[in-house]
Amino acid sequence: MEPGGNSVFKVLKTASFMHFLSVRRGSRHAFAFRKPEKRVAALRRTENLVFIRNAFAYNAKMNDARYVEHLPIFLEVALLGSFSAAARKLGMVPSSLVRHIDALENALDATLFIRSTRGLMLTDAGERLQARASTLLTDITDIRAELASWNDIPQGTLRISCLPTFGKTYILPLLPTLAERYPQLFVDLDLTERQTDPTQELLDAAIRIGEQKDSGLYASRIATQRWVMCASPDYIARYGQPADLNALPQHRLIARYHKQQPACWAQILSVPLMSRCSMVLRCDDFTAQRQAALLGLGLTFLPNWVVGPDIQAGRLLQVLEDPRQEQQGIYLLRPVAKVSARLNLFITLLKQSIGQPPSWE
Repeated sequence: MEPGGNSVFKVLKTASFMHFLSVRRGSRHAFAFRKPEKRVAALRRTENLVFIRNAFAYNAKMNDARYVEHLPIFLEVALLGSFSAAARKLGMVPSSLVRHIDALENALDATLFIRSTRGLMLTDAGERLQARASTLLTDITDIRAELASWNDIPQGTLRISCLPTFGKTYILPLLPTLAERYPQLFVDLDLTERQTDPTQELLDAAIRIGEQKDSGLYASRIATQRWVMCASPDYIARYGQPADLNALPQHRLIARYHKQQPACWAQILSVPLMSRCSMVLRCDDFTAQRQAALLGLGLTFLPNWVVGPDIQAGRLLQVLEDPRQEQQGIYLLRPVAKVSARLNLFITLLKQSIGQPPSWE
């Protein structure tokens, strides 16, 4: 549609011309802009006109996008030269095809067919569209096929966030396999204790521990976490094994120093009891706490996925049960329902690596 044929565009043109007059030196309209109240009113009118212009531009873009859905029907009608013949081929009723062509002509603001009792004849605009539409639909089909293959073959960048120790222990060992099998697949691994937002941060998935309240995320439980109190055989041989929690003040404890609190032991020890305990090491890293326990530095209280393999191998010995008997889910959270090929591959390899049930159980 030509802008000049629309009353709104005429208003816009008039407003622009009046504004031009208003700023010309000596114009009879210029005096109105010397008064603040009239200047504000004029600015508001200009803002309203800009809004109308932007609305028309948005609608034009939407029409450009919508007319594509009518092109396959247009091509069939143009090829067969009849609504009835095209309807029989497409399994539709002729009136439905007529509505599609009417909508396409309205969207393009062009007459595509000369309609008569003897049949249909393409106009110049129709012939031009027919020549371009086939190529356009072929391109769209190619794009769909390309995106489908993108989803079928693991490629692109896999973005995962998780706790540092979990990532170093269970995800990093998967990367050589991924790189060897799928050279077009790359990994962004965010090792953090921060609770990331997969939606806002464009992550494929985030691995979190504990019950999840994110209603907008899709959760898959991949394992279970339990807390374990353990020490090395050398430590037990030297200091003995505590009979219960009240005996811990006679032992050396390895604690997780987080936000000025030894967070691991704080889950099971009262404040008075913990104040009597000797924290031989405070460290804000599970891997370092595990290593300190292996070196015989003291007792530690860590998740089973951190120390489970060491207990199974005899490198660490469990000393007391968690008095809470608490179990927490380990979840893989994703922002969308559909699992991409690269994420599906990652989940499969991760489950194979940790085992089902997990190897640390």
